[in-house]
Amino acid sequence: MTKKAPFLSWSPFLLGMLLLMVVPLYAQSVKRIELPVSGNNSTYQAMPLGEKGVLLISKPDKGTFNVQKFDGNLERVWSIDGPVQDNLDYIASSYDGKSVYLLFSKYRSTLYQIVKVNIGPGFVETFMINTLDRFEITDFKTLGYAVFMGGMVRNEPVLLHTNLTTSQTRVLPSAIKGSNAIQTVEVDTVNHLVNVAFAVKKGRQTTIVARSYEETGELYTQVAVDAEDDYSLLSGRLQILNDSVRLVIGTYGYRNMQSASNAASQGLYISKVVNDQVAFTQYHSFTDFKNFFNYMNERQQEKMERRIKKKKESGDDLKLNYRLLVHDIIPKGNNYLLVAEVFYPEYRYQNPNMMGGYGYRGMMGYPFGMGLYNPYLWNPMYGGRGYNNQQIFDGFTYTHAVVADLDQNGKLLWDNSISFEEVKSMDLKEKIKVQSNSNGNTQLVYSHAGAIRSKTIKGNKVIDNDKVIPIETNVEGDKIKKTSTDDIDYWFDKYYLAWGEQRIVNAAGDVQTRGRRNVFYLNKISF
Repeated sequence: MTKKAPFLSWSPFLLGMLLLMVVPLYAQSVKRIELPVSGNNSTYQAMPLGEKGVLLISKPDKGTFNVQKFDGNLERVWSIDGPVQDNLDYIASSYDGKSVYLLFSKYRSTLYQIVKVNIGPGFVETFMINTLDRFEITDFKTLGYAVFMGGMVRNEPVLLHTNLTTSQTRVLPSAIKGSNAIQTVEVDTVNHLVNVAFAVKKGRQTTIVARSYEETGELYTQVAVDAEDDYSLLSGRLQILNDSVRLVIGTYGYRNMQSASNAASQGLYISKVVNDQVAFTQYHSFTDFKNFFNYMNERQQEKMERRIKKKKESGDDLKLNYRLLVHDIIPKGNNYLLVAEVFYPEYRYQNPNMMGGYGYRGMMGYPFGMGLYNPYLWNPMYGGRGYNNQQIFDGFTYTHAVVADLDQNGKLLWDNSISFEEVKSMDLKEKIKVQSNSNGNTQLVYSHAGAIRSKTIKGNKVIDNDKVIPIETNVEGDKIKKTSTDDIDYWFDKYYLAWGEQRIVNAAGDVQTRGRRNVFYLNKISF
């Protein structure tokens, strides 16, 4: 008589636990809502607020704006309409952890309207301010009743501070010798500070000066990081860990590879500053990463590895030129998780008479309004200006993202990467979302073409590779014909929020669902 296989006698609970241990968990849509998009009406901007929910910002017509709040279960909490003076365009929004601020203006106008949205009970305050003539805004951040705006005036970098309660605007002194540019302006909601990084160029060498400002606009701290003799620091962003420890992270290149019109990036650096003294600066060339070139096909990888090996055997390093968007460091115990996305700008030829500032940018795929000037397009410290007057910007193409684990001394422990599938964006913003789990796994997630793409890694090993999960409508008979825009962000707990615009056709549903519809969707997704 044949004995039963032992596992057949296991309880369903134990069998289920076994499956959970060996089978990766995939994404599942928990709830989806749709808002109709019709005619020439602008679509929506989504701003996730963590456990507080999500805001949707729109301009129903030229003279008004609308803000809607949804809770963590995508139930509408409130909706507010307000006037926009002089038919100003929507530019940007900022969230300081307590309130959301909306910025409206016009191309090359000195007049700005700022709307402060209280995300709790749902009320707004409106402020009108004047800035400098010919001010080209690249950054908009808020902290309490203070507004920080970075930009350029006649090709010179300017950092403005406005006290909304007094409507006083002033230029914050830079007092930095050498040609400089504002690289990043970020809000530190934990320490209630605004961190600004300047790139200071002297000949072929670029150093990073990072400053933190209080809500009043007063300087809280300053960090200066100089490169070693053969290097040039190309980008940087400041992160405050505690009262005495600061980190500056970014890209670097070989000094002799830099020119007045181009910045050639060789790798990533991390600098640790303790009590205003640089404790160390560690440089990690892309050629030292084991998985940096995984986005290439097998033949290209083999060729690259041969070139790297040949150079290293002769005591040299293969010279490279990549552009990277570096994220904030993710503290991981005593270690640091570093994330960066590799991109390049694309251009196409265009009639010069059609070129212009914000007026043209509104036609190039922005959700609505003008958007901020993007410093990566025209600032040589970012590798810009690589085009002539007959070319027009046609978007950023992302190739891959790299994830690296560094120990407390900045030494590289392991690295991994994820390839992007034809991802392109008019705005340069973080696409990849990274979550570290308690079991040591790290989840990499991004959205593209109406689907979520994910990869689970553990150190330099791949646990679950390149999963593609379509964002379904949950309506029988629906066929998604086009996804115009899509995005995804970590929301709270185990949930992500996906949003975008889709054109949907249904030929098999009931009377209520049959037909065509253009919608803006919000999907609550569980991983």
